[in-house]
Amino acid sequence: MTMAIRFPRLAIAWVLPVCIATAAEEPRPSGDRTGAMVWIVSGQSNATGQGEAPGLPADPLVKTFDEKAGAWVPAGDPLPFSPAEGKWSRQSRGIGPWRTAAQMVTGATGKEIHLVGSTLNGTSIATWDDGQPGWALLSGVLGKHGKDAEIFLWYQGESDGINRTPPDVYLSKLKALVERVRQTARKPEMPVVVVQIGAVGAEGTMDPIREAQRRFVMEDGRALLVPALGRKMKDQYHLSRDGCLELGREIGRALLKTRYGRKDEDWPGPVMDAAVLSADGRTVTAHFAEARQLSGCLAADFCVLKDGKAVPCAGAEAAGTLVTLTFAVPVRLPAKVAYAQGCAPRAALVDEAGNRAPAVQLELVHGPPPADRFTIAPNGAGPGSAGTK
Repeated sequence: MTMAIRFPRLAIAWVLPVCIATAAEEPRPSGDRTGAMVWIVSGQSNATGQGEAPGLPADPLVKTFDEKAGAWVPAGDPLPFSPAEGKWSRQSRGIGPWRTAAQMVTGATGKEIHLVGSTLNGTSIATWDDGQPGWALLSGVLGKHGKDAEIFLWYQGESDGINRTPPDVYLSKLKALVERVRQTARKPEMPVVVVQIGAVGAEGTMDPIREAQRRFVMEDGRALLVPALGRKMKDQYHLSRDGCLELGREIGRALLKTRYGRKDEDWPGPVMDAAVLSADGRTVTAHFAEARQLSGCLAADFCVLKDGKAVPCAGAEAAGTLVTLTFAVPVRLPAKVAYAQGCAPRAALVDEAGNRAPAVQLELVHGPPPADRFTIAPNGAGPGSAGTK
C-alpha cells in the first residue's frame, strides 16, 4: 500500500473485531439455515482485498453467496464484498486475509464457514454511521445472512488517519457501529476482530487511530486486536499477497485459541504492558506480555512522546520479555513511551513464535524495572495477568 505512481483509494471494508471467549466452547450454529458459521466482514480497501492474486486454492467448507445463482458456492478471490452497482461497485481487485483465516478454522474444526460482508474503498468510519451508505449496505447483508452470525471482522481506519479524525470520535463511532451490528444480528455477545491498521505512506497521522482501535478492544471485553503492522506491503496503502496471507494466519490463530478452544495455538503476539523510567531519565525498561523471547528489536520502532513531540530512541536491546531503551537526552515526566509510532514504522518486533506486536502508547512511571516474567494479554491489546501461554 514510487512516489510518481498513483495508487487506488483505500477501500473501506467492514472487519469485525473478534470477541474473546472466556472458555473453550464449540461455536454455536449461526443464523444461516445451512448450519454454517457466518463471518461478517466490513471495512475499506484492505478489507475488500487488494493483495496480488492468486490466493489459496478454494476450500469446499469456506463459501460465499453467489447473488446471481442464489446459492452458497466455494469462496474464491476476489470476494464479492463490494456493491454490484453504483459509486463503490466492484472494488475488489485481489486477495485479503479472510479466506486464509477461515480455512485455518475449518481445517481445525471441520465446520463450514460462510463469508459475507460489505466493504467500501477510501472511506472514513463516518460512512458507517446510522443512515449513511456504509451502514445501509452492511445492515442489508446482516438482514439477509447475519442473524446470529458467528464473528464480525473489521479492517478500516486508514482514511480516518489521513483525514485526521479525532481518536475519541473514531472510538465513539466504532463502539456505536459494533453495537448496531450485534443488535441487528441478534447476538449481543458476538465476538469482534479489529485489525489494527498497518503502514500508510501518506500525509496524516495513523497513531491516534491505532490507539483508538486498541482502546476499543480493551474496553469492549469481547473483541480481539490483530495488528497489520510489520507485514509486507504492495504499495503505500495496501498489504501484498504475502502480507494478506500472514495476517490471515494470525487472525486464524487468534480465533482458534480464543473462540474455538484450541489452547495449543500460540497467540497473541507481544504486547507492551509496562514501561518504567530510570532515575536519571536516560533509560526506559519496557515489558511485553505474551512473550517469552523477543527479537527484531529496533531503536527506530520506539520513541518517547513529550509535549506533543517524539523524542527518538538512541538504542534498544531485547532480553526475555524486556526491552531496554536508551535516550541521548534525559526524559522528564509526564511522558509516554510508544512502540510503532508514525505512518509507516518498521514494526519489526516479534515473539518466539513470530507473532507481531501491536502499536501501543503507555504512560511512563518512575520505579524499579518490571520483572522479566511472562504475563498474558488475552485480547491482544493490553495487560491481563500472570499465566501460561
